[in-house]
Amino acid sequence: MVNEHILSQLVNENEKEVFKTMRSDMNTAKALLNEEQFNQFIHAATINQTILNDASFRRMNSMSQVVSSTKITGRVLQNGYKSTNVTQDSLTEADVDFGKAELVATKLKAKTSILDDDKEDNIEREQFEQTLLSMMGEAVGIDLEAVAVFGDTSYTSGSPATADPLFSTLDGWLKSGTVIKSDLANDSTDDNDGDFDLQTGGVVGMFDKMIYTMPAAYRQANLMKDLVFYVPFEVQEAYRSYLMDRETGLGDSSILNADQLRYKGIPVKYAPVLDATDGRTVHGNVPSILTVPEFLWYGVYKDISVEPKRIVEAENTEYYYRIRCDATTQFADSVIVADITAAEAAALL
Repeated sequence: MVNEHILSQLVNENEKEVFKTMRSDMNTAKALLNEEQFNQFIHAATINQTILNDASFRRMNSMSQVVSSTKITGRVLQNGYKSTNVTQDSLTEADVDFGKAELVATKLKAKTSILDDDKEDNIEREQFEQTLLSMMGEAVGIDLEAVAVFGDTSYTSGSPATADPLFSTLDGWLKSGTVIKSDLANDSTDDNDGDFDLQTGGVVGMFDKMIYTMPAAYRQANLMKDLVFYVPFEVQEAYRSYLMDRETGLGDSSILNADQLRYKGIPVKYAPVLDATDGRTVHGNVPSILTVPEFLWYGVYKDISVEPKRIVEAENTEYYYRIRCDATTQFADSVIVADITAAEAAALL
């Protein structure tokens, strides 16, 4: 149960009842979410995040944990005979690829505060717990998805340059992926030296190039049905407009309904995280992603803690959240990233 130091920081009885349901770390005086609260927090963090909700989650039992990343590459069947009626006894072994996908937990923290008057006037026990878990979980989830997508430990910002407080904490899915670029994203000139030309091929030309860049092994393994395009708003709208311009039932549906868009059978999902201005700044361009979502991993190590701090003179209580997490890809070559410039993205609308 929560120790006396934690309870001494609280004055509201409804608040105390919530914290009493938590466990405590006696060494650090932090309240640890119980199993139900942990699940509620993670659910709130992921339910509205398009990519994070589709990705694979691991509750890590150590600070560093390897996730399954085994696959067999190349042909395995061979001639069973060495010569006529002589059984082959010297087979070539199949190549089993044990590509290492490792989650290494990094500490991230958040802070919020609630005035005593607000708690006394407005917050019953259930409402207070929802504030601590669901509302804060949703806010944490927005940033957790952003760093899982755009994270780059080499990224610095500010003047003089300093480590970015969020994005430089870990390397995200974009950094480990295979990047293809439009002509303009490649070198700022439209001289046909990029991987695709958005000006002439449009977003469908970009989609095609992403599909063709996906290694053949994934097509041969019948994983095409599991692929998903994750796109920013501009790309989604451009593709919807492309469909609307076609005089077909699919074009009519794109105008009248909010049905799931597909290209060659692959879902095209709008991912609001790809609209983030600061994320685009980190990455340098506007990305779209093609991948098998289950190959995207993120993990949280052991516990999520909430530590209250009483500010008596201000009649206020601050709450410090701590989460240790990481993101990685099971197979790096399964993530195809298509970059266009911000100007190209704006021109799509």
